[in-house]
Amino acid sequence: MRYIFTTCALNYYPNARLLAASAKAHLGDVKTVLMLADTYPSDFDFGDSDFDEVWPISELEQDLPNHMAWVFGHSVMELATAIKGFVLKKLLERKDCEVALFLDPDCEIHSDLTVVFDKLYTKDIVLTPHCCLPHTQADWIKFELNQHRVGTFNLGFLGVRNSAEGKKFADWWWHRLQRHCVIDAKRHLFTDQKWIDLAPSYFDHVGVIRRPTLNLARWNTFQREVTRNASGTIFVDGLPLDFVHYSGFMKVGSKNLGMYDVASEPWIKGKDVLDQMSNSYAERLLEYQQKPVCQNDWTLGRYRSGQKISDQQRRLYKMTPALNAQFPQPFEGGEAFLAALVGGMTG
Repeated sequence: MRYIFTTCALNYYPNARLLAASAKAHLGDVKTVLMLADTYPSDFDFGDSDFDEVWPISELEQDLPNHMAWVFGHSVMELATAIKGFVLKKLLERKDCEVALFLDPDCEIHSDLTVVFDKLYTKDIVLTPHCCLPHTQADWIKFELNQHRVGTFNLGFLGVRNSAEGKKFADWWWHRLQRHCVIDAKRHLFTDQKWIDLAPSYFDHVGVIRRPTLNLARWNTFQREVTRNASGTIFVDGLPLDFVHYSGFMKVGSKNLGMYDVASEPWIKGKDVLDQMSNSYAERLLEYQQKPVCQNDWTLGRYRSGQKISDQQRRLYKMTPALNAQFPQPFEGGEAFLAALVGGMTG
């Protein structure tokens, strides 16, 4: 059995629904799994989606007895990426799992992904780079410099075969993400992505697919020509699109323009097609984005009192074992805990 899984907070559930629907439409007999980086809403029905399984955050208790203290130490983006390692490890423990593919919730599949599954017959781990076209154009080097900050491979996609090496990788990755899935420029960490740069150093049979039809996203559309034929099929450099990654699509601001940004726009070919794709995606998201549960603040973003938790408070708690030991239930907040956090920040 082939598994497709994703992770997200409830505000990205509309995106995740479209991903699951595209997986069922194009991949046939697959199982789809969503793990929430959020509390499970008791009054919300996931039954109208194409997910076979929806996991609550409490699943983490299998590996992390005081899982909510661990959760507290993460921003929403850090948590949604950190739990990817947990889900992968658990899926590879299943006897019916042949391969597990992770895709970010803002991805959408357009083909049967034959090129990916064929690669996983001979490789244990399959990755896609952020960009795959070597060049000597000086103006483009700034995009490569950004990869030194966020990592060579985009972890909006990851494929792992259920083999001894695949399980070894999953154990290693989950171990790293438990403690070090953080956004910390000073430590040269960007959630899970910088860690994956080490995978070719540690594991045999790591496959890198440079095909331009995979992981089409705003950081590489300036290197790829996107077209659409009369029947509506999208092509990338003359090949049918496999999957698109609408990363950053929901961010507010003038730098991100959907499938490209202000830095890459001068080199974009097929901008009209990219704009059409963005508009279509926005329209299909709208129905579920309007549901209250998808519009609410992140449920793990506040103390029980309702006070917002700052990223600085989360990081200090995560990095201070004494605070973990003294306050094992950080979401409860309280004067003593908040005073200890303030002391740690000013001390």
